[in-house]
Amino acid sequence: MTYFDKTEDDAKLKCIKEFESFLKRWEAESDLESYEILQCVNEAVDNLYEDEDEDEDEELDILIELEEEEDE
Repeated sequence: MTYFDKTEDDAKLKCIKEFESFLKRWEAESDLESYEILQCVNEAVDNLYEDEDEDEDEELDILIELEEEEDE
């Protein structure tokens, strides 16, 4: 593993931890269910990257559907 690989891995881990903290805070502080929070995140990502390929948006929608199934 090179220095650059380790730096990239550290950045990814930090990003993951930041999202975990964000989602936990929203679950604790809002009236939204976890799948509703993920729907909001999905919409925000769609809005941010709306110029991206449609296939990528479909992948995010699959994640939302899986979360909804788990909650039921």
